[in-house]
This record gives sequence, structure tokens and C-alpha cells, in this order.
Amino acid sequence: MALVDYPSSDEDESVAVEDLPCSSLKRKRDETSSDLPPLPSKFHDLYASTTRVSTRDDPSLHGGRKRVTPHVEGNWPTHLYIEWYPSAAEYVPLTSLISTLKDKCSLIGAEGGIRSFLISDLGAPLPLHISLSRPIAFATEQKGAFVDSLQRAIKSSGVRPFNITLAGLDWVANFEKTRWFLVLRLRRPDFDGLNKLLHLSNKVVQEYGQPALYTKIPLNTKNSTGKSPSKKFPSTLWAGMEDLSDAFHISIAWTLTSPDPDLLKLTKAIATDHMKGLDQIQIEIGELKSKVGNAVTNIPLPKAVSVGKGLFGS
Repeated sequence: MALVDYPSSDEDESVAVEDLPCSSLKRKRDETSSDLPPLPSKFHDLYASTTRVSTRDDPSLHGGRKRVTPHVEGNWPTHLYIEWYPSAAEYVPLTSLISTLKDKCSLIGAEGGIRSFLISDLGAPLPLHISLSRPIAFATEQKGAFVDSLQRAIKSSGVRPFNITLAGLDWVANFEKTRWFLVLRLRRPDFDGLNKLLHLSNKVVQEYGQPALYTKIPLNTKNSTGKSPSKKFPSTLWAGMEDLSDAFHISIAWTLTSPDPDLLKLTKAIATDHMKGLDQIQIEIGELKSKVGNAVTNIPLPKAVSVGKGLFGS
């Protein structure tokens, strides 16, 4: 991760971070974090990429992970997603959940190398994601037009900012079954914002010849569970939209081995205890992100007309 040097506002506090003991760093964060406002979304995008250390797929550089989409020179890996930076208070129950699972797994010999998405190797909190696309790739001449098309689709959709809540804990595999993810399931929000954003994302990526997410059959038939859509969407914009509410999730940990029955049983028991606190979390959704290569574009959801103002702001 690239770092930016900032001049110190106090010469007396010019001690290098690496020279401070971990306990001092933790205490300093605890003393100040609760008083600081959250950083703007675009700040985190400055550090959304890591330095390339190899020109080929080398799983040893990524904890054993293998590249899902082979790298092709001239193609830009692309991902559409919603980003969530949990607050300090929200990180506590999430961290506790993963720590409890890993501790109990080690006792029964079933941990299987569970790794957290919550904290980086340096101890920094990491953002979590709700995916709205599969890993896809665009040629150089397509990527600009694709982002423009997505921005227009979101702007004209009428999908307003909304909140989502957590519904449960589960394990899911990626498409290739090379990794398994510990995920937080999501409740269907008011006005069906997640299904609508997925529907728009799928429509745009398919217009550019890319595969849709969570569906392998035409959008106007059945969903990924084999059931007919449970809700009709009369608007032309939402024609053919499926109810894929059961598919949305936030990954909080991962492993390279398929969870065995003992791990699944243990996960279910831990979820019963920990979800009592997690189900109170309200996640505000106000934008989605398009990451093409290392360039992140924030696409805000259109907001309602401000109170006290007319349609044209007068």
C-alpha cells in the first residue's frame, strides 16, 4: 500500500509510528477515534489498490488465493460493489464473532486457516463489501463508456439512499469453489433497493457482453434458487427484475477449504449468540462504486428533493 507523507502539526510528536509500542498506538486510537468524524468515502479510494509485486498469478503472495479471472494484457479488471466502513462500535461485535469462531475451531481442529476481512496485516480496519457484479474485465476502449453508462443508469433510476440490516451468518463458496466465505446475510430493505441496484448493474454489464451476477438464466424467468420471482415489478425499468434477496451478503472472513459439518454446526451455534447484537446495526447505502483497474468511481444514489424546496430548488 502506498503511503503519503504529511507534515506534523506538532514538532514534539514527530516520533515515527513504527517506534511506538503497539499498546501506545492502541491507546492513542482509543482516545481519539470516538471524537473524530468519519472520513469521506473518496478518501479511502486513494488506497483502494496495492502495489503489484508480480506480473503473473502467484498464490503465495495472496495467502494461497488463485486469480479467478486470468490477467490479459490490455484488459482492466472491474468490480461493482457497495462499500461499508463499520464504525468503531460496529467493529467490536464483528471482531468478537470471528475471534470466537477461530478459537472454538482450533479446539476441534477445524479452523482450516480462517482469515478475517476486518483487519489488515498491519492492524488497520478494512472496508467490507456487497458485490453487485462478478469479477469482470474491460478492454481499454470500453472502460470509459461502461462507467458512463452505469452512471446514467443509476442517476435516472430513481433509487434513493436506503438502509439495510443484517439477517444471519452463513458460509458460501465463490463461483469456482476455490474459496469459501463467512458471510453476513442481509434483510430485504424497504423499496427493494438492493434488487434494483443489482438489476441495473446486471443490465449494464450484459450490454457490454459481461456475465450477470447471481443469475445464470434469463432475467424474466426464475431466480438462482429455482423459484419464480415472489414480486412483480410493473415499471418498464424494472421489467424482468428478479427477487434475489437471499443472495446478498457481506463477507467477513474466508478460508481455502470447504467447511466441514463440524464447522457448519459451530458457525450456526455462534450465530445464535452473536446476531443478537449485530441485528441492530443499520448500514446506510448512499452510493455504489465502480472499480476499473485501480480507478474507483463513486456513483451516488439520487436524493429526494430537499424539504422546504420546490422541484427546481426554489
